[in-house]
Amino acid sequence: MNIQSVDQHAHSFMLSWEDGTQQELPFVWLRDNDPSELHPDTKERTFDLASVPLDIQPRSYSIEANALKMRWPERNNDSIYTSEWLNEHRLGRPAEDPAKLEQQSWFPSDMQTMYRFDAKDSENKKGLLKVLTAMKRYGLVLIDNLQDDPQAGERFGDLIGFKRESNFGVIFDVISKPDPNNLAYTSIALPLHTDLPNQELVPGFQFLHCYKNNTIGGASVLADGLAIVEEFKRDFPEHFALLSELDVPFRFHDETCDIRRKRPIIDIDADGNLRNFTFNGHIADVACLPADKIYDFYAAYHTLMKRIRSDDYSIRYTLQPGEMVIFDNRRVMHGRDSFDPTAGDRHLRGYYIDHNEVDSRLRVLAR
Repeated sequence: MNIQSVDQHAHSFMLSWEDGTQQELPFVWLRDNDPSELHPDTKERTFDLASVPLDIQPRSYSIEANALKMRWPERNNDSIYTSEWLNEHRLGRPAEDPAKLEQQSWFPSDMQTMYRFDAKDSENKKGLLKVLTAMKRYGLVLIDNLQDDPQAGERFGDLIGFKRESNFGVIFDVISKPDPNNLAYTSIALPLHTDLPNQELVPGFQFLHCYKNNTIGGASVLADGLAIVEEFKRDFPEHFALLSELDVPFRFHDETCDIRRKRPIIDIDADGNLRNFTFNGHIADVACLPADKIYDFYAAYHTLMKRIRSDDYSIRYTLQPGEMVIFDNRRVMHGRDSFDPTAGDRHLRGYYIDHNEVDSRLRVLAR
């Protein structure tokens, strides 16, 4: 789009575009974001805002080659702001972000086959972009045809970014074992939950690679917390408001760790969208809330839990060797049916990759 004209005001320019729209350009904002004062290699800002007065004014300015050119008092070279740059960075309008994708809630009828992708097809850039896009939109995908190798799932994660380490390590083996420090390492049924709400930062996406599964039982259970929260807000607005305001304590502790955090179960951003859904009845700590809040809290918590336990939201799927389920741990809940550890082997290998790593890879691939 072409620049029509620019007028100087007390503390800003008013730029007019050929389509009739206008854009205010505060001088201090222009000075702070001078494209010529970025390091040529790192693209980091080299300009120090504290070196100029807040009421800075340009010495001169002009429109040349569909760009705003100006000279600042302390500089001997022109600063050039192209029409593309100015249009991209309009105040009050967020810059386009390929990783900012609208989440779409789902129910069991929508996900009977899940969003399935072939591991080999996902190794190329176009295929991986499709996987990451589906992960962001639906919070759940299934990768199949992984190699018969315990590290095959790990290698897939290497295509995306850095893995997140926790007190369970970078890679954790989900098997039934003696003296477990987590219910995941038993054979009992696990109700729907999200992992590690006791951490300062709840892990983003969880990857569970099925290496072996020839036992009886042990189907994976998955449900979309976004769908549940949307209907919970509609049906129980007061409960919804309470669980989005109260900080609920979570705690994991064993012989070597004692990790605690308080957070709302339903975390809503400034735009009213679900940012995080953290639900885990196993490591919910004692709710030491004010006495006048306890009953209201339990009324809301109990109502939400009953809804989560309803079969209306959950799907069951028995992972096969060579398959890997990936889900957004801040949105999609997971669990499993009980299984017989004496009837065969059930061995899943898991890890986490945080949202920022997925978003970064998505942006790079979208170029």
